[in-house]
Amino acid sequence: MQQRDDHLLHGVSILVVEDEVVFRQQLLAFLTQQGAMVGAVGDGKAALEAISQQHYDIILMDLIMPKMGGVELLENLAHFSGTVVVISGKSTMADLRQVMALGASDFLVKPITDFNEITNTILTNLSMVEEHSLQMEFSEFSEHKAHFKANDVQASLVLHEIMPEATQELMGYFCHYRLKGHTLFPILKQIDDNHVAFLVVDICLMGDEGVIAAVIINGFFQDMWNRLSLNDSSSLQPSQALSTLNKIMHAADLRAPVGCLYGVIKDDCVTFANAGLLDVPTPFNQAQPGLALGLNASAHYLECLVRLSEIGFSLRFKNLVDDCISLKLFPVA
Repeated sequence: MQQRDDHLLHGVSILVVEDEVVFRQQLLAFLTQQGAMVGAVGDGKAALEAISQQHYDIILMDLIMPKMGGVELLENLAHFSGTVVVISGKSTMADLRQVMALGASDFLVKPITDFNEITNTILTNLSMVEEHSLQMEFSEFSEHKAHFKANDVQASLVLHEIMPEATQELMGYFCHYRLKGHTLFPILKQIDDNHVAFLVVDICLMGDEGVIAAVIINGFFQDMWNRLSLNDSSSLQPSQALSTLNKIMHAADLRAPVGCLYGVIKDDCVTFANAGLLDVPTPFNQAQPGLALGLNASAHYLECLVRLSEIGFSLRFKNLVDDCISLKLFPVA
């Protein structure tokens, strides 16, 4: 998660599960002040309902609650992809072993006299989760890289297969693209009932590793879009998506960086971020382009939201080797 200013928990989604009303309200106020997006419920059953409707990065939960206590809640969180931190006054060694065995990541003991301890615990656990996720994705990246380097013809065929149809209709938008050359390619997909995602990738500096990078980038986004059905909304945040992909590309130690613009359309608005594509047309020039993917692991990408005109948009781009792409999306009745 990216952090901005003094809001240490900016962008972190947290569900507080606590039956004690005063303490629940204290947690809600403190975490909101820290920049988090916070939901709060009073028992385990309500918590299961909440996570079925929305993705949460962290669950902060008590153990002793009515209707469904913390232990039973943990037993029902097998498919929860986030982190669970237990906050309870019941803190015997047996309790600690039980909740850890059931999947809790950390444990805090009431009464909590310094709420900053909660912030530190959340940040520590999020950092560990992110590191593990990146290691897993980089491991898969390395396997694909070795395979496609050994099978260059197969890699080229796969790249041809991932190219979208040149003309298609997605969620009420007519989409059409044309290409000149082989170092630019688009990906277009309706990722749920309300969103169309698109990206333009520039691999002109990568030589024979370009096809490898293209295939891996496609896999990264396809996997991220699939997770949207599991209430993981990271695909709807272009800045976060590019930051994660950038760390993987940097760790892969490819010979050159990759340019990529990623956007998500909802209704008549598009949210986008740009990693290294220069001289893009309106409206995509409204966000300063960040570094190309793979140059610097700590690079951040500005996110911009603009309203589309009544005729949609046309994205024409030429890269350093004079390859060109023309991508058009406009609404249809």
